[in-house]
Amino acid sequence: MPQLPVRRSSNGGDPVGKRRKVRKGTHSCWECRRRKTRCHFSSVTATVCAGCEQRGTSCLGQEFPDEPPPTSERGLAQRLSRVEGMLERLVERIAPEHYTSERAQDRSDISSASAEGLDSSSDILAPSAVEHPPVLGILDALREDHYTSYVPTPASDVANTLPARYAQASRVLHATFPCQHDIDAILALGSGAYFVATLFNGADCPSDPASSISEVPPVSSHPALLAKRLMQLANCMQKVSPNNMPKDLVSKEPLRAQMSRFVSVVADLVAFNDDLVGSVEGLETLYLITLYHVNAGNLRKSWLALRRALAVAQLMGVDGWPDNKPLKSINPRSDPSTRAQASFLWYHLNFSDRYLSLLLGLSAASDDDSFAEPERMVNNTPIERLEKLHTVITGAIIKRNAMMSNRHRQTAAADAAFGTTQAIDCDLEIAAKSMCTDWWKLIALPDPATATAAELTSAHGHVMMQMNHHHLLILLHLPYMMRNPKERRWDYSKTTCLQASRSLLSAYLLFRHLTDAASACRHTDYGALTAAMTLLLGYLDPKLRARDPETTRVRGADRELALSVRNVMRDMADNASDKLASETADIITRLLPLTDVDLPMGQGGSSGPETPVRLEIPYLGIVTINPVSRRTQHEQQQYDSSVTPVSTARHDYGSGGGERPAAETDHVRTSLACGNNLTIDIDNDGGDALVDSSLQPPSATAEHSVAFSEEACFSYMQFEPDISSPYQFPEAAADMDQWTFQGFDATFFESLLS
Repeated sequence: MPQLPVRRSSNGGDPVGKRRKVRKGTHSCWECRRRKTRCHFSSVTATVCAGCEQRGTSCLGQEFPDEPPPTSERGLAQRLSRVEGMLERLVERIAPEHYTSERAQDRSDISSASAEGLDSSSDILAPSAVEHPPVLGILDALREDHYTSYVPTPASDVANTLPARYAQASRVLHATFPCQHDIDAILALGSGAYFVATLFNGADCPSDPASSISEVPPVSSHPALLAKRLMQLANCMQKVSPNNMPKDLVSKEPLRAQMSRFVSVVADLVAFNDDLVGSVEGLETLYLITLYHVNAGNLRKSWLALRRALAVAQLMGVDGWPDNKPLKSINPRSDPSTRAQASFLWYHLNFSDRYLSLLLGLSAASDDDSFAEPERMVNNTPIERLEKLHTVITGAIIKRNAMMSNRHRQTAAADAAFGTTQAIDCDLEIAAKSMCTDWWKLIALPDPATATAAELTSAHGHVMMQMNHHHLLILLHLPYMMRNPKERRWDYSKTTCLQASRSLLSAYLLFRHLTDAASACRHTDYGALTAAMTLLLGYLDPKLRARDPETTRVRGADRELALSVRNVMRDMADNASDKLASETADIITRLLPLTDVDLPMGQGGSSGPETPVRLEIPYLGIVTINPVSRRTQHEQQQYDSSVTPVSTARHDYGSGGGERPAAETDHVRTSLACGNNLTIDIDNDGGDALVDSSLQPPSATAEHSVAFSEEACFSYMQFEPDISSPYQFPEAAADMDQWTFQGFDATFFESLLS
């Protein structure tokens, strides 16, 4: 057996004291014996064992008398012992199936080694964590216990627990981040960082500070953690105004291209990997992708990402997870007190899903309205309660629309749908009354130079909540706005649509004073387009074309309001090259002539303000709105002096075959194109006009027609289901650049003509 080196103190002094007699075979020092660890030397000439050299403790062989360590060293030893215990419990939680059996075997080895005077290594726990890394799958959240206290873990431990197959994904994600200078410059603009940091907790609940968004996780981090931070940066970039762009960015790549690249990398490496999204960070990443796409105008991609997030949330049990038990996190530094609560996540997933489904004419993913139960809203703020009521009402409108979409519905079903509409309207009125009257007034604009990020975010949320309420009113009553004005029961729906449109457009102008970034809160633009089209198409109703002073004043105010919105859209289109804003401004421009009561008589092929408006709508067809006056100026003056603007009286011409007066022969013709562009003309009495029966398709009906009263002064709105154009069939999830309105326009006109 080789001769052991002479033991010296750790400071390299003389051999310690008088030798004592030890049992044969004893080779460990006092410190290693106390720790029950193996005592070995890095070389034959070393005087201090490897363990004591690493710990910085005195290495004294057992052949010398043991001296009790100083008090400070005893405290250090106790603290190290506690840390070892915590690490042991942590490894046991991460991989219990591997750790438990090995620990039992190791303890038996320790006992046998102690009996022989040998030591065991304290590193026996490391192979369990390294060779058998935890699989962070979707169902892991159902197995782990999260009642333990928050203990931050060094980043080096993260590298030991990260599966090797994810290391490459982490490196690619980490390399995708912009430099720190660019991150700080972008986040310093506006309130985007504060909004993103509080997105999953709310402004009144504990959350990570906004400054945390600028911290890039280390390359050894889990891919879902890196993906979440990348998507947070992308959402902050969307809120940067083109007029306030940083000038000293290191990267010369445009922000829009950077954001698109971030999303592509995250989608490829994380979003569609089932093993990486089964945590709170993975779920938040999916929701942030949804938010990015809806702000980019990609409604269909957003809807698809949101449905995946809902599916993952259900597999994790988020819909029934208790709030006092934090969701599973793959971030070792995550504080459970600032982690998103399951109920908050589940509610916001449903809120976003129902909003997108309503715009796209799709069904909702879940009918769960438990988040709006009174006992669960006790601690909510008034705005939070209003938002939850809006979510329930959105689901009810979706079901009402499904009831009306059945083309073979009976009269009883149609009456039931109208009754459901009235009931939903009552719910909206109750929701509106839950807020004070002053809350519904337009807010005073905060000064961006002096207002805090919290104040700016609060102002944004206030205006958007007002717009959402008015938008729901429009979409609720839109199917009844173009009904025959001779029937008084539709008057309330028409009035509500027009008034809600005016309120929404006024709030939109205020909102775009708060931010002019085209991709910030994109849903407000869809609401503005809905309101603008509804308000302008409302002037197909002849009662709104009277020349009395009050009607003329309202008509002029509506025209100015629509023009203001059009100009805001044009500015956004010019500053950001935004296609949605550009085409929205174009639609408003083409519909503005509807507010002109002096529109000259036009011919079908002429150019100018009397030219029909043709809207090509993918997967629907072509809607032609033909605002052509049928009266001469003299006839119009006679008509204005004899007709009351709000009159809905029905004229009885008797059964005789006498010719009607010239002013009474004007009517609105609604053409439904069928097959080879054959049309059925609906006259002012709602009956079929004289059309060659040989040209009528056998299935043609007046189901999609819009019939107006005798006082109508415009010709017709025509719908052609043209399926020959390749434009009619873009990809189902095409980007906004390939499919501007994403099917939202088809849903609007289907509802209008239902």
